[in-house]
Amino acid sequence: MSAFDVATVRPDFPILGRMVHGRPLTYLDNAATSQKPAVVIEALRRYYAEQNANVHRGVHLLSEEATAAYERAREVVARFLGLTSSRGCVFVRGATEGINLVAECWGRTHLRAGDEILLTQLEHHANIVPWQAVAERTGAKIVVAPITPRGDIDLVAFRGLLSARTKLVAFAHVSNALGTVNRRPR
Repeated sequence: MSAFDVATVRPDFPILGRMVHGRPLTYLDNAATSQKPAVVIEALRRYYAEQNANVHRGVHLLSEEATAAYERAREVVARFLGLTSSRGCVFVRGATEGINLVAECWGRTHLRAGDEILLTQLEHHANIVPWQAVAERTGAKIVVAPITPRGDIDLVAFRGLLSARTKLVAFAHVSNALGTVNRRPR
């Protein structure tokens, strides 16, 4: 994997030009919200100024245009993710809403007493609390993989926690608290 050069994209994000305590802003809490590049800010401004309408809810021109743009965006994201159909691409407001939807819809249907949900010590509350709620309702158990002194997922311990009872593994790619970029356990 090649290194990502932050300096090449940092200028695209106006807010990252801000100084905080004498240093350039570093923002890692992307589970709560992500900072927007100037091109996105401009696209949103243009949408609200020139196209604002309900998607999939109207038969007038603005609604048809908004719906077409929405569906084009869904197709672009689906291709980027390697999905065979854009129907598998669901837009949510953020990680918290997305995880809550999966926990409620999938978790309540598929988890039973004795099943295990494997998380890590690096998780944002948005990836803990929904699973705790589902575990409480279904009788499933939360199992937490430890981290190393460097702040990485302890992959040896992680593998040791996987079992036939493990029905779901949920962990962040990047820790919002430590900035750790996790390798995907194989």
